[in-house]
Amino acid sequence: MKNRHSTSLIVTAALFALAALACAPAEEAPEPVDLEAPLADLAEGWNTIDPGGSTTCSDGSPFRFFVRKADPTQLVFYLQGGGGCWTAETCDPQGRPTYTMTAVEEMRSPSGTEPEEGAAHGIAAFNHPENPFADHSFVFVPYCTGDVHIGDRDTVYDVPATEEAPARQVTIHHRGYTNGRAALDWTYEHFLGPETVFITGSSAGSIPSPVYARHFAENYPAARVTALGDGAGGYRNLTDGRPHESWGTLAALSHFENMNEVDTDNFSFEALYIQAAKAHPDAMFTRYDTAEDDVQLQFLRIAGTNVDDGLQPLLDANEADIDAALEGQDNYRSYIAAGELHTIMLRPQFYTYESDGVKIRDWVASLAAGEAVDDVHCGDCSGSPEPEAEVPETGEATGP
Repeated sequence: MKNRHSTSLIVTAALFALAALACAPAEEAPEPVDLEAPLADLAEGWNTIDPGGSTTCSDGSPFRFFVRKADPTQLVFYLQGGGGCWTAETCDPQGRPTYTMTAVEEMRSPSGTEPEEGAAHGIAAFNHPENPFADHSFVFVPYCTGDVHIGDRDTVYDVPATEEAPARQVTIHHRGYTNGRAALDWTYEHFLGPETVFITGSSAGSIPSPVYARHFAENYPAARVTALGDGAGGYRNLTDGRPHESWGTLAALSHFENMNEVDTDNFSFEALYIQAAKAHPDAMFTRYDTAEDDVQLQFLRIAGTNVDDGLQPLLDANEADIDAALEGQDNYRSYIAAGELHTIMLRPQFYTYESDGVKIRDWVASLAAGEAVDDVHCGDCSGSPEPEAEVPETGEATGP
């Protein structure tokens, strides 16, 4: 039998403890974060940000990026395209460069020099009634470094002599990752609590989208993070050309712990998706392509890849590699449409193209809303991604 005196002491102590808790002052709720305050100095429309520091374009000219303030809880981070280079032949600005050397005075927002002037298309057409991102804030990162936004070195290329000119050297500042990190750091300082972050980019800006999505997933752990690469899913067997070595990409990727699984001999653009999706299973990683994208075919030829069978087999092989590596996970999707058009996100066709009965606009809108989507693949990839106009019983076409 328990000692009644001991039991009484325990009960008395418990009562005193409850009384003390009842008398203790309630903890004050934390002050709500003012999400608008860091954005107060931004004007309506597009704002130009000059980050300075170590940012630079390929020729040493200054880099800048653009910000559109709207809903501070809904953010789009867009990486511009513009080719790429990794050899003296492709990088020499006096030769036939295969990348955009955007002069700072020409580095503009998607809608040109004036906001909402009507020159923008796709997801940057904010007045379009079907734009799923019309009320989102945007950070637009221009491209001027020839390294698909993941370069981290200055590379000296030896240009051979010609009949017209002696041999010379050309230094290219492949500092796309430096520029991108400056845009990221500014974003983290000014967008304090986004609920959703949609990272996308076209062509050269498509390739690094999973890398930048990893940054956002780690910096905003409470946010819903989605990445969409637009128009770069067919690049395969690029280790022979090793563009990543010219760009210093592995140094840029050393920020991430498990990227040590990727070395210079097994580097691929698919690895960026695989490692990102494994590291962040709660984020969604996606890609869009057309089955015979003419620009991707052009760059594959430059890289020495055999494209006699077209682009689609390379797209499908890359998709199979990613799916196999992510078996058991559910955070990767792809959309492949028919046709040759390169990229979609900033084009008017964003609102009209469809594949297998699914409009790309609707697929992207579902992604942006956090809804489940399936893989989409053109049934007849030789056809057109434009839906046929409906013909009424009178036989008169309804379309223009």
